[in-house]
Amino acid sequence: MKPNRFTALAAVVLLSCSAGHGPALDSCGLTDAEIAAITAAAPSTPLVLPGRTPTVLVFSRAWNYKHEAIPWGKKTIEILARRSGAFTPVFTDDVTQFEPGQIETYDAIILNNTNNELFMPEFPDSLSQDALAAALVRDSTLRKSFRDYLYRGGGLAVIHAGVASFRTWPEFGTIVGARFDNHPWVSGSTVTLKKDEPDHPLVAHVPDHFQVTDEIYQMTGSYSRDLCRVLLSLDTSRTDMTVSGIHREDGDFPMSWVKPFGKGRVFYCAFGHQKHIFQDPVILRHLLAGIQYAAGDLICEDRPAGK
Repeated sequence: MKPNRFTALAAVVLLSCSAGHGPALDSCGLTDAEIAAITAAAPSTPLVLPGRTPTVLVFSRAWNYKHEAIPWGKKTIEILARRSGAFTPVFTDDVTQFEPGQIETYDAIILNNTNNELFMPEFPDSLSQDALAAALVRDSTLRKSFRDYLYRGGGLAVIHAGVASFRTWPEFGTIVGARFDNHPWVSGSTVTLKKDEPDHPLVAHVPDHFQVTDEIYQMTGSYSRDLCRVLLSLDTSRTDMTVSGIHREDGDFPMSWVKPFGKGRVFYCAFGHQKHIFQDPVILRHLLAGIQYAAGDLICEDRPAGK
C-alpha cells in the first residue's frame, strides 16, 4: 500500500515533538535526561531488515480524557524509527489522512493512546443540526475508508487507550479484537506478566515472567482467544487479584496480541499509561516488533491459537 507515498509525506507534518529543542526541554515537554533514557532503552537494530522502508502514520488524537503519556509515545516512536531504521513515521492528527486515496499511502497506522470518536469534532453537542449531520456523514465515510484499508491489507498497531477509541462504532471492537472495560489495577499498580507464546518472534526476547508497573486494563466486548493470538497476559497466580472491579470470571487478562483482519494485520499493546513504560527496553523491543509486524515486514503466526 504505497502509491503516492512522497506526495503524502510532503502533505503532512513529519516531526513528532522534536522541533524546537531548548536547553532543558524539547517541545514535547520531555527533558534531555528523559529523552536519553528512551534512547538508551530503544533497540538499535530492527528485528528484521525491511526490504524497503515502510511509511507509518502515527495518530494521537484523543477527546475527553487525554493521556499525559501521548507525547512520550510520539517521542518513543520517533526514536525507535531513527535508531532502528525500520520505518518512517509521519506524525499528524489530521483526519484527512484517513480519506480514500490518501490512507493507502501508509503501510501501517499507529493509534498512540487515542480515545473516543476520533473522526468527530471534540464537542459534537455544540454543533448546529446541519453541522452535526455533516460531521456524522464524514465520520461514516472515514470509518469505512479505515476499515476497507485494513481489510485489504493495511496494518494497525494500537497502544494502550487506543482500544477505547470509536466507542460508538461496533465493528472497531472486532477489528482490534476487544473493547476496553475498566482498569481494576489503577495507575501505579505492579503486576506480573507471563508469555503465552514463548517462541513467538514478538516476545522471544521477553522473560517468561516479568513485572510491570502501569495501569492495567480488563477487556470486554468481542475479546476471545478464538479471535486473537495472545502473546502476553496477566499471571494471576503472581498478581493481586483482590482488587476491586474485576468482572472476568475466566481469569483471562490479555496484555498484548496479534490478529488478522481480512488481509490486514493488527497488533495491540496494553502498556503505555505511565510515562516510564517508554523507558523499558523489554517493552520498547516488543513495541518495535509489533510495528514491524503491522507494517508487513515481520512475518509471523497471527492466527488465533484458541484457549
